[in-house]
Amino acid sequence: MKNIITAISAVFVVALLACPRQAGAQSVFGLNFIGEHNNAGGARYSAIGWSGIAVPDTSGALTMNPASLAGLRSFTFSLYEVTSMSRVNTEEQTSDQTRYQLPSAMAAFPVSRGLVLGIGYRTRFAGKAEFSYPADVDFTPAPEELYKFNSSLYSVPFTVAWAPRDWLSVSASVQLEKGSIKDEIYSDFDDTAYKDTQSIRTRGFSGTSWSASALVRAHPRLWLGASFDESVDYSVEETVKYTLERLNTRTTYDFTLPAAWSIGAAYGISERWWATSSFWMRGAPGIEGFSQFEGSLGDETVVSFGVERRGSAEGHRWGRMPLRLGYYEDRWHVEIPNGNRVVSRFFSVGSGFGMPGGPGGIDVTLEFGKIGSVSDNAIDEKVFRVGIGMSLSEKWTKRRVERH
Repeated sequence: MKNIITAISAVFVVALLACPRQAGAQSVFGLNFIGEHNNAGGARYSAIGWSGIAVPDTSGALTMNPASLAGLRSFTFSLYEVTSMSRVNTEEQTSDQTRYQLPSAMAAFPVSRGLVLGIGYRTRFAGKAEFSYPADVDFTPAPEELYKFNSSLYSVPFTVAWAPRDWLSVSASVQLEKGSIKDEIYSDFDDTAYKDTQSIRTRGFSGTSWSASALVRAHPRLWLGASFDESVDYSVEETVKYTLERLNTRTTYDFTLPAAWSIGAAYGISERWWATSSFWMRGAPGIEGFSQFEGSLGDETVVSFGVERRGSAEGHRWGRMPLRLGYYEDRWHVEIPNGNRVVSRFFSVGSGFGMPGGPGGIDVTLEFGKIGSVSDNAIDEKVFRVGIGMSLSEKWTKRRVERH
């Protein structure tokens, strides 16, 4: 088991540092601006509605609050994968969609009791779509236009978590910020007298940032959590390629993703039952490179609540398993059209069980919700998501040196 975990971690670290990532959007609204905001954490946190900023304990490395990593006593590697199925509606049309997202991942390495190092990968924003439509032109024949959109802004955090007291844990992270947004338009004419055309715009993003978080035990059954994610100052390189190469352009500019912060609480109703709540906010971003959104970008906020019955070693099989319920509302940055805010509302449920044959566990979560409104945004999307999280752990021990 230990050799398998070590091999997985080695491949994971090399891949993080060497490979650019692309991910599928969780919503058709991810086509707007820089994509759809993704919450930090794994399946357990999804199941309680992303309300776990103050959850003090964890058996996995993917958490909403990295300060909780300080409680890990074993090397831990975690993955979280999401598949999304949805129905997109306008006043006149309906379309069914299936999307996936590349897994979030985190590896945690205990150095000593209460001191843990971590490295991971998570998608901050993502969007992906492909569709065709008749072009609106002043001449005939009108071409059929194919539009492709693919965006992924991701973060690679290097984290230190420390518990200086039994009632206090803190963390700090330095984050490598990378990603790209690619728009492609292909015009296809049935009439051979006309030449097909294309335009491809690619924007590459790169930068660094830092974040910090804390967990405080205010009472034996009350924990408070908070985090701060510094603004990301991206350097952007934009290239546009056309069918006629002489029209190609290349420009550079800066784009700032504003700072975000969150606060929350976790209260123990009983030994097994806990209630959680969180509030997250990011300020309105600028429009550098996105002039079409002038006057249509605002603050983004997420309000969330959850209830968790924690696992137990006693009782019948189903009674021992954890049970999680949650709800959250996400008010997006995007205000379309005419200043109407895009709003997501989701309910979630989940559970988990131990890893067969070894230390670790598997968590499963289901999310049901709706994004946007036909009346307010001219489009809505009813979404069903399935999330699966996996954590493997292994105690680190020194080898015994035999002397002869």
